[in-house]
Amino acid sequence: MGLDCILRFMRCNLTLQNLPFKGGIMKRLLVLLAVTLLAIPAADAETIKINIASCCVTEDATTKEILPAFRKYYKEKFGKDVDVSASFAGSGTLKNQILGGAPVQVAVLSSELYLDQLREKGLISSDWRKNPNNGAVIKSVIVFVTRKGNPKGLATFGDLARPGTKVLHASPDTSGGAQWAIFAIYGAGANFRNLSYGPEDGGVKLLSAVERNVIAQPESARQTFVQFDAGFGDAIVTYENEALLEKAKGRDYAISVPKKTIETEWKVARVDRNIRPEQEHAVAELIRFLYTAEAQRSYAKYGFRSVDQKVEKEFHAKYAKVADPFTVDDLGGWKAAQKNVIENTWKKTQVR
Repeated sequence: MGLDCILRFMRCNLTLQNLPFKGGIMKRLLVLLAVTLLAIPAADAETIKINIASCCVTEDATTKEILPAFRKYYKEKFGKDVDVSASFAGSGTLKNQILGGAPVQVAVLSSELYLDQLREKGLISSDWRKNPNNGAVIKSVIVFVTRKGNPKGLATFGDLARPGTKVLHASPDTSGGAQWAIFAIYGAGANFRNLSYGPEDGGVKLLSAVERNVIAQPESARQTFVQFDAGFGDAIVTYENEALLEKAKGRDYAISVPKKTIETEWKVARVDRNIRPEQEHAVAELIRFLYTAEAQRSYAKYGFRSVDQKVEKEFHAKYAKVADPFTVDDLGGWKAAQKNVIENTWKKTQVR
């Protein structure tokens, strides 16, 4: 019970004792008053509780640095405690969990389409594209990881199509990272001035050839490393940040950065339907905090490319230079890329 409740109880107790009530009635009134006051928490002592769902590759940066820093910031600036619970999985899995009723207030997902699906189901009503950088809170590029010393000399996405090369990437059904990986492979072979998606399309040819060598598609980008560590595969197509993080943990991998690859983004959004009035302020502050230099540095320490230009310059030496980068907009945007590259091209490669 807060100090203000105790003081109110003492004042009421003194007042009631001076009233002309009989002893038994007085005792019952005091007991009732005490129980009532105990049930009323002090407003300034309440802890605000919110939940964030974030793509699995952000787990280390989020739990080890960003959320502890946010709790400290919120307490110091607003004088209130905030308890932020976090869940991590492939972005598609998180999207399905939110659709299934998970009480998430903030989502950081790797695919705009997942956020659009949450909006279509009425879970998101605000425009997340009004956040800085059109909603993007962190960036990366798609690379591939090979065994120590890169024994097979794999340097380009075309090399992953060599006969006998065993490739891993996550499943695009549950992982936004896998969708980016498939876009990267397709785009590396495509002529953006003539995207026909027919059998003569260079992107279709390359994607089909690489997919013939894919031996497993785990649920998430992070799970691909579990299988790789178990001895499966010659290469993983994944995010640069995940590759850098695994190397930092002591794994002796080689990282190949193709000359032509895609720049990836993670978008942040409010899940409006799940936000109660008392959570509004903390949710808004958490999203704002993710864009601060402090949070951006934390992301960068764990391999992400910052959306803050000053922070990106600080960590510039950490990242490989991509000679010919492209974006999902070069594929016509998310909806067109999903339809043409995933639905109409990649899925055909899965029929064997």
